[in-house]
Amino acid sequence: MDKREKEKKAYLLFRQKRVGIDFETEKRIHFKVKGQTEEYSVIFDKERKEFTCDCKFFSLKQKFCSHILACKMLREKLGKYSHSIPRK
Repeated sequence: MDKREKEKKAYLLFRQKRVGIDFETEKRIHFKVKGQTEEYSVIFDKERKEFTCDCKFFSLKQKFCSHILACKMLREKLGKYSHSIPRK
C-alpha cells in the first residue's frame, strides 16, 4: 500500500467515525479503530510521542498504517491535550 492509499483509507476511517478513544492513562492514549473486518488497537505514548498499532502492516513494516494516521487526525482535530478528547 502506497502513502496516498494509506492517507485516503485513514481519511475515510476518520470521516466515518470509525476511530475513537478507548481509554487514557497518564502516559498513553489508547484508541480503537474499526476496520472493515477487524478492530485494531492504536496506542500513543505521550512521553515518547510515538504511535503503535497491532495491525499486520505496522507489525511487519514498522511504518505508519492507515489506523495510526486516522488516530493522528482525531488527535489533531480534538487538540493536543488529551483532557479535551471526549470518551465514547
